[in-house]
Amino acid sequence: MQNRHLLQASFIVTILALTLAACGQKTPVPVTIMYYRRGYVEGGEDAASRKALSIVKAFQKRYPHITVTLVGIPYTPEGTNQLEAALNAREVNVFSVAPSMLPDLIRRNLISNVEPFMTAEDKKDYYENALQLATVDGKVYAWPQWVTAVAMFGNTRLLEQRGVTPPTLEDPWTWQEFVEASHKLTFTQPDGTHVYGFSAASAPGQELYLPVFYMDGGRLRSPDAHVFTLQEPEAVSALQKLADLRLTENVTPPDFGMAGQTDVRTQFKAGTVAMIMETPSFITELESEAIPFVVFPNPVGETGQLVTTGGFGMFSVVEVDDPNVLAASHLFARYLTGTEVAQDIPGYQLAPSLRRSNTMYATNEPRLVISRLVAYGVYEPPVDISNELTREFTLALQSILLGEKTAQQAMDEIAPVYQQELDAQFK
Repeated sequence: MQNRHLLQASFIVTILALTLAACGQKTPVPVTIMYYRRGYVEGGEDAASRKALSIVKAFQKRYPHITVTLVGIPYTPEGTNQLEAALNAREVNVFSVAPSMLPDLIRRNLISNVEPFMTAEDKKDYYENALQLATVDGKVYAWPQWVTAVAMFGNTRLLEQRGVTPPTLEDPWTWQEFVEASHKLTFTQPDGTHVYGFSAASAPGQELYLPVFYMDGGRLRSPDAHVFTLQEPEAVSALQKLADLRLTENVTPPDFGMAGQTDVRTQFKAGTVAMIMETPSFITELESEAIPFVVFPNPVGETGQLVTTGGFGMFSVVEVDDPNVLAASHLFARYLTGTEVAQDIPGYQLAPSLRRSNTMYATNEPRLVISRLVAYGVYEPPVDISNELTREFTLALQSILLGEKTAQQAMDEIAPVYQQELDAQFK
């Protein structure tokens, strides 16, 4: 134990030395690290490749003693196999990681604990909820970058036409107020076009209504991730309210429960759906097509609290014996997820940051709303769920939206299967 503490202390000293070296306070130790980046193509002229290369160059300008070798891998199973081989051989130092990957990588002792390399300022800078998706067994194993915080998008023309004033962060809609607005926005245009008040991507595996999970106080899993809890009353009530938008309120399109993200976006842009739950990436699409829209918070439920959720972008560092390489890798991962890179690379922010200090995403009112919503995010700790169970779970959710089962029935049925897999993982 004493050796471990000494090793961690040396890591802290090393990373501080690297940082001080970049400021000219100490002769730096030259280090080379490997960065595996999905979508990067060497010599590619596409935006993703150019941006990835610009990031590496900007980092090396700030920290000239560190050389970053950029390796591109595709968004394909072949790319996943390439990354897996590099991890097994420890030929990669920094890579983008999904929360679901963390438990397996930790069991295999492949990735490094982040906390010895986080300063007190780093920990204060992150929102309180930001490290939840990077934490396994009480330790942080990734540097969170940003979150695709889901919010409500409204078609301003339809809102104005029907006399609906969108809510604000300071004065959000209750669920009942949201239902009433959805009714006002469900109508037939003079030309016969039927408009529906609300929709969200709801096809299995594309669920973008996930903030609803939490609005009445429910959760998918317990805070320690060991117990499936979506069958509990607070969760079931919210799921049933969502389904009832289709089943009893009749304010959703006929394909609600089956529609994918592309379908819902198309309906919104065509003016046949007035409000949708969506991720931040939709803003750029709407702006490029000059479609008027407004972004506002999701309705609040029984908790009376604002809520959002979404997918994380984050980076992990491979555990290696060389303390200089390890420290340099963490310094690069910290750069990728901090304020410096957002300052160095215009347009870097594709979603709001999980750091308070990084406000670069909030370039206009819609992005500001989403950035402020991040503080109200509920994020589930990572677990390694099998593809088979994921499929069963998403089909169970769909059965609720289609009225094939009540929320209680569907969740009671999936609960023992889901719990069995959690038990096997945490035994």
